[in-house]
Amino acid sequence: MKLTYLSLGSNIGDKKNHIQSALNKIDRTIGNIISISSLYENPSEGFEGEMFYNCCISLETIFSAKELLKKLLVVEKEGGRVRSNDRAYVSRSIDLDILFYEDEIINSKDLIIPHPKLHQRKFVIKPLLEIAKGKIHPIIKKSILQVAEDLKEFSEIKKIKEQLFNPVYNSLLNYSNIVVEGNIGVGKTSLSKKLSSDLNKNLILEGFKENPFLEKFYEDPKRYALNLELTFLIDRCRQLNDYKNQLDLFKTGVVFDYDIVKSLIFAGITLSENDFNLYRNIFYFMTKDLIKPSLVIFLMQSPENLLNNIKKRGRYFENKIEKEYLKKINQAYLKSLKSNSNLNTLFIDVSDINFVENKLDYMELLFRIKKSLV
Repeated sequence: MKLTYLSLGSNIGDKKNHIQSALNKIDRTIGNIISISSLYENPSEGFEGEMFYNCCISLETIFSAKELLKKLLVVEKEGGRVRSNDRAYVSRSIDLDILFYEDEIINSKDLIIPHPKLHQRKFVIKPLLEIAKGKIHPIIKKSILQVAEDLKEFSEIKKIKEQLFNPVYNSLLNYSNIVVEGNIGVGKTSLSKKLSSDLNKNLILEGFKENPFLEKFYEDPKRYALNLELTFLIDRCRQLNDYKNQLDLFKTGVVFDYDIVKSLIFAGITLSENDFNLYRNIFYFMTKDLIKPSLVIFLMQSPENLLNNIKKRGRYFENKIEKEYLKKINQAYLKSLKSNSNLNTLFIDVSDINFVENKLDYMELLFRIKKSLV
């Protein structure tokens, strides 16, 4: 994958929609959009025309610089731009420029990288400051921040309120009820909060502190297992039933950091055979009319990473959790989810990324989800 920076502009018609449509096509045909700057408005330069909307993006792609240029020209053409041999500037529905391609310097008949006027264009430098202020121009040997300081005055470049949407989320918008599942300490709640915010969905989180038997269970599992699992089941069923009466109509759905089936999975590990048979009958009776997920994202982590995460979050009653217990939970989850053909489940390995604390890793997780949904 190669990292490249692009500039997008439009000054005809629905300018914001032209740029958003181009982003959608870039996402589908060229690569993963890592970051998108704000939209800025500025006067036309070099000709008389309507005000421009401009933004910059960073993009990962497998294509070479020349292949990238060809594909961007296709996006421009599909976006309504008609190029001519006349080099004079004219108004256009969409304008796409390659600013940087890794740190390469290319000077050919059809392509010059870095863009030859990059460091002179305030309408490029202003949005680029948001996503790449430390990027070093490989020819003039200055960072984008230093270039901005040289240009000094940006009063004609106005940030606008309209916002662009990263197309990586598009595939998830097709699902109204998304469940994030996984082992203890995998980051279910953190991802659920991020997705709820980014997708404008309601959020339902499990309240681990509300179960009075949780701490007691870790002290004496055999004695308190049934109390623990029944209490969890009752609380989860109540919460999911209450959701029906609390629906925010301005939201596009809901994200849960658990699926009710986890009750059955954990009970299968913690309960004796007799207790589990009783519990299972109660479970199916209580859950038959509950809201069902349209997508389950199951996060997978190594037991070692899980233990580190558990230790980091500092819940003292979890200190006695052992690796073998985590392995049993993982095996039970996989067996249950893979055998349930009614669930649309994605299995995503996050052992090599820290999506909770690292924004780029979070984007990498979204790219893995997008790829799994294709």
